[in-house]
Parts: sequence; C-alpha cells; structure tokens
Amino acid sequence: MEPIPEELVEETWQEFAGFSRVGIQKETVKVNKNQPNLVAFMMEFTQDLDQEVRELAIYMSYVICRMFQKSSKKGLKRISPEEIISYYEKTERLIESLEGTDEKFLERIAEVQLSGQPYVMKYVLETLMEAPEEEEPIALTEEDIGYLFLLFKTLVDVIDKNT
Repeated sequence: MEPIPEELVEETWQEFAGFSRVGIQKETVKVNKNQPNLVAFMMEFTQDLDQEVRELAIYMSYVICRMFQKSSKKGLKRISPEEIISYYEKTERLIESLEGTDEKFLERIAEVQLSGQPYVMKYVLETLMEAPEEEEPIALTEEDIGYLFLLFKTLVDVIDKNT
C-alpha cells in the first residue's frame, strides 16, 4: 500500500480525539466487527499492562485502524491470527537484533524499516514519547514504550501488507 499521507494521519487522530463517547463507541464497534483478530491481539498482548497504559494502547490501535480504513478505497481485508503472530515474531526478531547498536545507525535503520507507513509510525512514536508530558500524564516506563512500539509496529505492518 502507498504511504498514508501525513495530512490524513493528522486529520484522523484529531478527528478521533474530538469524538464523543458515543462516537468512539461507534468506531470501536466497526473495528471489532471488521478486525476481530487485531482487537483480540491488542487485548491479549496488553492485559498485563497498567490500566491506563492498556487503555492508551487500545485507543491508539483504534486510531491506527481508522487511518488505514480512511486511506483504503477497497477497505481492510480481515487479518488472521496467524498473520498477526507472524508479523509480531518478525518485529520481535528485528528489535532483538538491534540491541547494542550505535544510536546513529539505529536512526538510519528506523528510517528504512519504518518507511512503509512513515507518518503512521511518526504518530505512534510522538504519542508514546509525549504521553508522559501531557497535562494528565500517563506513566509510561521505557519498557512500556518499547513494548508498545513492538505491538504498534506489528499492527501497522500487518495492516499495511493486507490493505
């Protein structure tokens, strides 16, 4: 899939942030119906996180799904649990292989590895890095940020390849 334009990424997260409680419920029902395996993946893999960290992760996953829905003319193909786990394991291996790598080299790798959907991943990184700085901060540890990055990279990659 072509990269989702930065304007659409920005518009989507702002739109989602402006939804009423009912609007958010309607969006989550759509995603739950169309992508039950993605929802199950996020619910399962975030269950051991602190409640507010988990809520942020689930919220962000809905925003990401909405970004792809809005950018796709054909809609999103239902993604199987096997595909999700395959991408998760691939991303996990990539991250493990980068441990101890020089920071400048890591930045170059990130540019190449995240280039499939750079603006979606920019949203992910900015949200994770800014969460502790908000008015009502969510206490994200470095471990939380790393783990959520792994989940979101998996989510973005698997949706991107199936759109």
